Amino acid sequence: MSAILTVSQINRYIASKIKEDTRLKGILVSGEISNFSFYARSGHMYFTLKDNESAVKAVMFSSNASRLAFMPANGMKVIASANVQVYERDGVYQLYVSDMQPDGVGALYLACEQLKEKLSKEGIFDASHKKPIPDIPEKIGIITSAESAALQDMLNIISRRYPAAQVTVFPALVQGSAAPASLCRAIRYADGKKLDLLICGRGGGSLEDLMAFNDESVVRCVYSCKTPIISAVGHETDVSVSDLAADLRAPTPSAAAELAVPDINGISARLDEIEKALKGGVYAQLESKAYALDMLSKRMELASPAGKLRAAEEKLIGLEKRLKDLYRININRYETAIAEKAARLDSLSPLKTLGRGYSLVYKNNKLVNSAVKLSQGDAVEIRFCDGEVLAEVKERV
Repeated sequence: MSAILTVSQINRYIASKIKEDTRLKGILVSGEISNFSFYARSGHMYFTLKDNESAVKAVMFSSNASRLAFMPANGMKVIASANVQVYERDGVYQLYVSDMQPDGVGALYLACEQLKEKLSKEGIFDASHKKPIPDIPEKIGIITSAESAALQDMLNIISRRYPAAQVTVFPALVQGSAAPASLCRAIRYADGKKLDLLICGRGGGSLEDLMAFNDESVVRCVYSCKTPIISAVGHETDVSVSDLAADLRAPTPSAAAELAVPDINGISARLDEIEKALKGGVYAQLESKAYALDMLSKRMELASPAGKLRAAEEKLIGLEKRLKDLYRININRYETAIAEKAARLDSLSPLKTLGRGYSLVYKNNKLVNSAVKLSQGDAVEIRFCDGEVLAEVKERV
């Protein structure tokens, strides 16, 4: 007769057999995640891996889950590194997962996309939160590796474009596990230095090299920074999560330096234009005011007693001249008229007739115009053009 076994004994036996099978240790299992549960308090993850035909329960404890670069989710295809063990209490076998990678999508890329989605929902990337970059910053802080070529490029460009800028370097780790904490310390410290502008970034590298700028703590530090901040991470095609949270993204550190400060040559040219415009405006104003002052002076002069007397004198002189001109014109007109009338009278004068050989006979100072008015012995006066004679009528015929 067979021995009677308890349920616990059976489960324990099967668990030991599976535990002894080395083929079930460190295996790689591909499948789709379902029934995913994450307990934030403990940090443990519980889920099921399934394919088209079967499913198996899985657990990933916090010691391993904390090292994941992404957050698993239902429907995600993954490749899990696990040991197969029996959970004796329930008599079921399950996968004890030590590591996990997305199947077909890189874990780091997926982690970045998940962080972007999370922070976007919080409004971290909203344009309304972004501070304006000052046109001419006087005090600039740079947060990057003190040994990097990117730092030297930024310093050279800033000193060339705008030598008046005061630049302070805040060294920080930009790569590795300690980089996020180092960057956060540098950002917070620089933010308290009353600077006009901050530049935070590094040169190019792989996604793994740039992951410090995709760390959530760094992104939140960039977002919370009270000083306007330019993020410049990697090459032009690299877009970190910190870039999205910054007030301005520059495609490269060198471009960040170009964006941070104006070109002093451009400023000089602009100042020359402004100076020219100001001078032109000042000269125009001076001319306008001088003309107005001259008009006011003339008006004041005319309004003064002396001015009024001078104006009256000038008016009197003008009237006198007009009177003389009118007098001369009238005299000339009258002289002409008199001459014409005199000529007319002269042409009608009896003397003109006498000049042609005629004479006039007067009796008792009266012109005799008929012979019948004379009698023999009458005394008469005969007038010629050049004189007169006395005569006596001898006989009337």
